[in-house]
Amino acid sequence: MIVTGAVAEEAARATEKDVVLRLRVLATSDLHAHLFPFNYYSDCRDDAVGLAGVAALIEQARAECPNTLLFDNGDTLQGAPLADAALSELMPTGETHPMIAAMNALRYDAATLGNHDFDFGLAVLDRTLSAASYPVVLANARRLGAGPDVVVRHAILERVLVDETGIRRRLRVGVTGATPPQVMRWARAQLDGQMEVGAILPAVRREVAQMRAQGVDLVIVLAHSGLGLEGDAAEGENVGRLLSQIDGVDVVVAGHTHGVFPRPDDTPSPAGRAALVQPGFWGSHLGQIDLELRATPDGPWRVSTSNVTLRAPSEAIAEDRKTLRRHLHGLPVFRQQMARGHRLTRAYSARPLGQSAVPLETYFSLLAPCAATQLIADAQRAAVAPIVAERDDLAALPLISVTTPFRAGGRGGPGHYTDVPAGEILLRHAADLYAYTNGLALLCATGAQVREWLERSAAAFHLIDPARQGAPQPMIDLCFASYNFDRMDGLRYAIDLSQIARTNVEGDEIREGPGRIRDLCLSSGQPVRDTDRFLLVSNAYRAAGGGHFPAAAACETVLVSADPVRSALVSYIASAEHPLDPQIEPSFRFTPLGGVEVLVHTGPGAAGHAARAKELGLIPGGIEQNGFARYLMRL
Repeated sequence: MIVTGAVAEEAARATEKDVVLRLRVLATSDLHAHLFPFNYYSDCRDDAVGLAGVAALIEQARAECPNTLLFDNGDTLQGAPLADAALSELMPTGETHPMIAAMNALRYDAATLGNHDFDFGLAVLDRTLSAASYPVVLANARRLGAGPDVVVRHAILERVLVDETGIRRRLRVGVTGATPPQVMRWARAQLDGQMEVGAILPAVRREVAQMRAQGVDLVIVLAHSGLGLEGDAAEGENVGRLLSQIDGVDVVVAGHTHGVFPRPDDTPSPAGRAALVQPGFWGSHLGQIDLELRATPDGPWRVSTSNVTLRAPSEAIAEDRKTLRRHLHGLPVFRQQMARGHRLTRAYSARPLGQSAVPLETYFSLLAPCAATQLIADAQRAAVAPIVAERDDLAALPLISVTTPFRAGGRGGPGHYTDVPAGEILLRHAADLYAYTNGLALLCATGAQVREWLERSAAAFHLIDPARQGAPQPMIDLCFASYNFDRMDGLRYAIDLSQIARTNVEGDEIREGPGRIRDLCLSSGQPVRDTDRFLLVSNAYRAAGGGHFPAAAACETVLVSADPVRSALVSYIASAEHPLDPQIEPSFRFTPLGGVEVLVHTGPGAAGHAARAKELGLIPGGIEQNGFARYLMRL
């Protein structure tokens, strides 16, 4: 696919060897339908999220460098309540998806697809992407049967830019993309029999070779894949660093794991490798790669230097925000689309479901089981109860409900917590409790698999030295994603923080030796043996190993449903005859370490739940510069 930008006059090809062309590449990733600076869960403004906040940065970056290209790295259409509202009956028929409308208005040059963009199925995706005015590329996916591919495998952008002397020059930019092949397991119910997704590295190599054969000057890979490690398998989920080593690749935009690269203390990409950036999530950062290209006498332009930086929305100067507003005032149709999208999302999110007798918050969910995750556990049990009852072989197994606090701080930041007050439960509260549209899954697992599963979750915490004196030791690793802290309702177990975690926060570096899980038993007190068998209800993403849970992927699959767990939660809440009052099961605790003092970080909103903090033995210690609240606790 060749995309030609509008040009007013013929542009010269560079033949002089000293001609310099400066190009700026901008990138977003993992927006997850966060368009506005608004928290639909709490129904209030939130300047920490949203493409709208990044838009001012984009305009500022373009003003600084006239030769600029803008890309998106996927997981764009699912996540925030806007995504659900855009597919509801409230959205006028034929209306452009608000995220697509915004990206059209911001003049994106190309985009790729993330795994969550497939969550609603191919028919919805096809309809949504049909309104995009920019090419969407994906190297490693193809549709099965008759019909075109899901999207094109690469695009060649023909752009006319201005060199250092003011002369217009033609540049041919090849762009391809990739998504984790594991999406075929994570979204099996939606995609099985309709498409196939291959390994990332060979697919990208193939497209790069084709684009180079067509004489492109520059190759950009939009990889919805984490950075990974140098020794990762070529067919892996996170291969960003390996992609940067492919011959012929100049720029790699990574994503998927919601990480940020480079941070101030990160080592830049070595010479001979592509420039690499990972721009966070939900509009937390704008990735920026400044390239200096030099002409070659007989061939294409070549990258001579690159500089990779990240920009945060808070860096946008006031004048650029005003410029953006003036620009939007000149787009009345776009403004109407955005206003309509915001209104329908608020209306959709405000639908009443039921009542709760207790607050549903996640400020302390990594310290002890809570009402929020207990409600999800209860809803999952209720959803599979009819299925289990129909099969004697399943009914004979202990049923374990696996839940996670999706919004509980960590890398999400001090504002990333669920806090639903007692009283009326609205649809936005259900989306707050269960942020993703993952389908329901039922698995058979051995005791050994259950233990390894829990060991992965136990990486949420730092190593604690019981003998260390002095300042309190930090307990929760703020680089850990809280949605990977699974707890298993129906079991009892202790987490020993005096032992080294079996994995790092990403789940990568699995270590040998003793783990952290102790005293694993059923709620009845019966010890769990490695050969024991259990029935686990979880979600399809985790059941396929999503989040680097190989033990979950190794379990026997009984059922994977396309119906989201969130739908089961909504039904459970709506069917309750009385206000909900989840009875918290004490599934996990921490091994006593002689009263060693640890430092716990949580959101500042925890101050509104002082009784719960006191119940857990927490002593408040103020707010830190990073925005997290400090509490002291003894283990």
